[in-house]
Amino acid sequence: MKEYDVMIIGGGASGLASAISSARKGAKTAIAERLPRVGKKLLVTGNGRCNFSNASLKRKNYHGTNSAFVGYVFSQFNGSQIVEFFDELGILSKEEENGRIFPRCDQAGAVLDVLRYECNRLGVDELCSQEVEEIQKLQDSFAIKTHDGEDLHSKKIIITTGGKASPQLGSDGSGFALAQKLGHTIIEPYPSLVQIKLDDDFLKHLKGIRSDARVSLYVNENLIDTQEGEILFADYGISGIPILQLSRYVHHPELKDTSMKLHVDIFPETLFHDLKKMLVERFLKLSFKSVEEAMIGLINKRMIRPTLALAGIEKARRSSELNSADIEKLTQQLKDRRFVIKGTLSWRDAQVTAGGVATAEVDDRSLESKLVPGIYFAGEVLDIHGDSGGYNLAWAWASGYIAGLHAAESLKVKKKFLKK
Repeated sequence: MKEYDVMIIGGGASGLASAISSARKGAKTAIAERLPRVGKKLLVTGNGRCNFSNASLKRKNYHGTNSAFVGYVFSQFNGSQIVEFFDELGILSKEEENGRIFPRCDQAGAVLDVLRYECNRLGVDELCSQEVEEIQKLQDSFAIKTHDGEDLHSKKIIITTGGKASPQLGSDGSGFALAQKLGHTIIEPYPSLVQIKLDDDFLKHLKGIRSDARVSLYVNENLIDTQEGEILFADYGISGIPILQLSRYVHHPELKDTSMKLHVDIFPETLFHDLKKMLVERFLKLSFKSVEEAMIGLINKRMIRPTLALAGIEKARRSSELNSADIEKLTQQLKDRRFVIKGTLSWRDAQVTAGGVATAEVDDRSLESKLVPGIYFAGEVLDIHGDSGGYNLAWAWASGYIAGLHAAESLKVKKKFLKK
């Protein structure tokens, strides 16, 4: 039988942070990871560059039943402390557009290496290929049952199994089952930061086209949110950071059975009347060309025919033949092209899980369960998820570090009391 002070279930970002903070406080610590090695998902973050935090960690960038929950954690381990934490481990960082923080070496592997090195230095046991199936509460500790029948005991347990996003990288939702067996409520999980599927006859023409755009999500004709940035069309629909940000609404439980549309403006820098004026001047200047020919150089060539078709304009018409109503319709298609949403890609393609362990059942300062003392939660397994831009990893580090800290410190307080 192996006995520990603190057992961390899940060897992802939050699990590694938990292990380090726990071991630094002197607790005998171990990580139980279901995959053959820890940190697999971390290696693909930021397209392999690991956007590990953001310079501005605001409540508005987090979502869940109670997004204020993140405030207490970040008050104990904030953005500056996250950067300092990695600096001490050897990661020199840099800040890029929109406050995104990356390692200067642009290698996610380097981030994982320094975390594992620190765990090794502190004597943290990595128990890989150990899938935890059950946690049993004993009088003053926990018995942990694994798939392989490993006999593990620990005084404190931190569940950092992640959610259901990217199951091929380790997050299969097993942490939710463990939490439910312990009596916790699970807010219905659904994929977020994922590509959106569209119902549109012209997707085969648009596939591969990139464009700066303003994208607005409408639910039952009501505007819900707007995002700006580069978008990318694909045969299934659309992706890009603005799309990932909006995707959290598509499967939201409160928006089931609603009609959703994306309104795409590929000239976000230009007002409607200014764009219409520009088109009038363009077609006058190029009056000797067909409308299709006159639009070459204005937008991507493969966008021209679908745009004209939707505006009801024959591509072979002379530019000089267009009237004000024609140009109004064309401007409308460039400023407000509408797509019907039919879902998102699968959990396999999602970057993060929305939903999870109800935060109302977890202490917002220590991250200890209010239902089962000695159990802690951190990272994506909780009903907290962030925007794209380093926010989810920042939450993983901060919540993991704080959970490990409080779990270890609670043991020391008990030991001091017993000595007296």
